[in-house]
Amino acid sequence: MKLVRVLLIGLIALGGIYLVLCFTGPKKFETSKSISINADAASVYAMVSDFNQWPQWSPWSKRDPKMTNTIAGSAGTVGHKMDWVSESEGSGSMTIDEVAVNQKVTTSLKMVDWDAISHASFIIEPAGDSTKLTWTMDGGDIAFGFRGLMVVMGAVGQIEKDYTDGLASIKSAVEK
Repeated sequence: MKLVRVLLIGLIALGGIYLVLCFTGPKKFETSKSISINADAASVYAMVSDFNQWPQWSPWSKRDPKMTNTIAGSAGTVGHKMDWVSESEGSGSMTIDEVAVNQKVTTSLKMVDWDAISHASFIIEPAGDSTKLTWTMDGGDIAFGFRGLMVVMGAVGQIEKDYTDGLASIKSAVEK
């Protein structure tokens, strides 16, 4: 009986901790990372607006060299689409929704096992002899019960690390 009581108190304490994490966890899934690239805006735009270029810099492609991509539509245009299949990185599709040549590319992302659609943007800004590239993500609102899970899993931190790695790879590829 004492063991049951200790277990029950432990479960209530864990539930309370998780509830606190839900109250303090992020309400929206969003991030933004930037980098300065020693190249013109057109070169940066060419790299991010063409899904054929993504395998050379994408952190997810680098983690799964067996990832298969199917690309449709014309690079740098609304409707340009990439579908991918990956055992380790998840499968999904990304479509260009909006373009402003040499200024901005906005995409929608749909993962196979996730109901929500996320939106990402690459914002390209000339800065003297270089170009500032900002990669943003808006994954939408996070349901209250999942906010604690986002904290425990460190999901935002992992996406931010991937964005930092991806931006460094874009910089390296464009500056070559």
